[in-house]
Amino acid sequence: MLNKSLLGVFFVTFIYLLAIFLKQPLEYVFNLQFLPLSLLSLILGIFFFNIFSLSSDIVEGREFIKKNILQLAIILLGIKISLAQLWRVSIESIFVIILTILLIFLTYILIKKICPTQKDLSKLLAIGTSICGVTAILASSSILKSKDQDVAVAVLVVVLWGSLAVFTYPFFVELFFLTDIAKGIFLGVSIHDTSQVLAAAMVHNDLHPNQKTLEIATITKIIRNLFLLALIPILIAFNKSSKNNKNKSKSVFIKIFNSIPLFVIGFILFVTFRSIMDIYFFDNEKWMQFLVMLEEIISILFGLALTALGASIDLRKIFNQGYAALLIGMTFSFVSLVSVTFLIFILGLNVL
Repeated sequence: MLNKSLLGVFFVTFIYLLAIFLKQPLEYVFNLQFLPLSLLSLILGIFFFNIFSLSSDIVEGREFIKKNILQLAIILLGIKISLAQLWRVSIESIFVIILTILLIFLTYILIKKICPTQKDLSKLLAIGTSICGVTAILASSSILKSKDQDVAVAVLVVVLWGSLAVFTYPFFVELFFLTDIAKGIFLGVSIHDTSQVLAAAMVHNDLHPNQKTLEIATITKIIRNLFLLALIPILIAFNKSSKNNKNKSKSVFIKIFNSIPLFVIGFILFVTFRSIMDIYFFDNEKWMQFLVMLEEIISILFGLALTALGASIDLRKIFNQGYAALLIGMTFSFVSLVSVTFLIFILGLNVL
């Protein structure tokens, strides 16, 4: 697969290098104090892949970077986080995640009554918004026996509102939140897809250099992804078609097992590895140098992944969707935004 994708990998890499080259000239031309490289990479990716008609090999290379390089970057990011930090963020974020999911599904029940013709699409959008974006939509659609058209529209709508969040939420968190934990949890819960959460966190890190917010957003999104483990059996239990399944228990186990993203497991393993290494090499100069070098590598990998993410946003397909789907997606996104903001204040996570 990689040999076939090399042209696309080189093309995305070229766009990322172009962003690095254009960063300072654009800051000067537009009189900007600072232009986030992550944001510029994202914009150039959108521009090139929407203006030019590109071959299937280039598209395949883009998808390789978007999926595999991003997952590798997330796994490596685990080595910068300790088990103590993972546990602390887990405790503080899990209530926000659970309550936000419940509020989104209450909104789904309301929308289902108002627009019964859109109930199947609304269900997919609620799942995608509340848990983990495109991955949750695809995982649940096979259980719900969703129509291909509904799945495609749900994916496009979640991509649209999640992408808008990437461009706006990094600025929003600085206006409304004071603490790293509040900023990280907000980005990790209110934005839909894993790639979009990391994109927003990287943009914020470029604007306000602070690795803590990026790390907390990553941990929060990893925890949120794990809610797929609960979603799969719940959907199977409530889906009428599952009654006809003779191997129901086996099917449930397989679906749950397949729903666990491998990068989540890799991330947790690297967090554990970092904690063990810190016990023996905390003050070791070579270990510290290795971590600094790794941070540079992670930054480059994220830059490539964000360029590929931008390149995967097809503006024509998104804006060709009907207004109903866009409005439903916007409603879920707005409920998520408001819910997370209020919960952070109510739970005292924004107190210095």
